[in-house]
Amino acid sequence: MSLIASNPLSALLRIAPAVPAAYTCRETLRVMFQHPEAKCLVVFNPDHTPAGLLMCERFFLKVTGRSGMELFYRESVTRLMNRKPLAVDISTPLEHVLISALERPEAMRNDCIIVTEEGTFAGVVYVSDLTREQH
Repeated sequence: MSLIASNPLSALLRIAPAVPAAYTCRETLRVMFQHPEAKCLVVFNPDHTPAGLLMCERFFLKVTGRSGMELFYRESVTRLMNRKPLAVDISTPLEHVLISALERPEAMRNDCIIVTEEGTFAGVVYVSDLTREQH
């Protein structure tokens, strides 16, 4: 039986676009445009484990900035991703996830949280959803 169906964290899971670590920034930007509602993109390894996280707004500003297209379009998306995002297993209690999220550096406090099930990407959780759930 999947833990996703029986865990409180699963009620907060959101779908996020995922791209392979082999993608260029240009290919990743295309995926981002195909999912305008997405707050983040998850970068994954060949074995489908999360490799990193891109917050869409930050990524867009960096890639489309003054010299971004020249510098980043052909570069690997791994160059701009957060290589150490907060990632938790689906079985992690909500309060532990929220504490971990709020302990991150200020600039990253509202970044999406990657949720895995047995190491494989299951979805993301927004910090705003966690805080709303706790009240």
